[in-house]
Amino acid sequence: MAQDNVDVIQTAWEAFGRGDIDKATSVADPSAEFVAPDSMPWGGTYHGPEGFADLLAAVVGNFDKFEVKPEKVLGADDDHVVVVARLTGRTKGGQEVENEVVWLYKMRNGQVVRGDAFTDTAGLRDALG
Repeated sequence: MAQDNVDVIQTAWEAFGRGDIDKATSVADPSAEFVAPDSMPWGGTYHGPEGFADLLAAVVGNFDKFEVKPEKVLGADDDHVVVVARLTGRTKGGQEVENEVVWLYKMRNGQVVRGDAFTDTAGLRDALG
């Protein structure tokens, strides 16, 4: 089961990298919660696939250039997947950004029921101005 969950998350990240938001967010259970740090402009809790799409749009919308690539996708146990990713881009204010983000996903029946993002909020927030 752990490898199946890893495959689900890898497929979602690949879809996001191609700009296929529908495919990327299809992994979310209708009752899923996605939590971004409150200190970020897009911080808060988002619900379901639509909320997940709103979160991704809010993040990307703060940048003129945005790319995020998973460096590691690990099955922590049968119900959790951890993704370590590198974000690079240029903010709307012209600041070049490179930052690491860690996502922790809780899985149930092959879908995400919770996703928590962890990152250097101070450095990223300062770059966003």
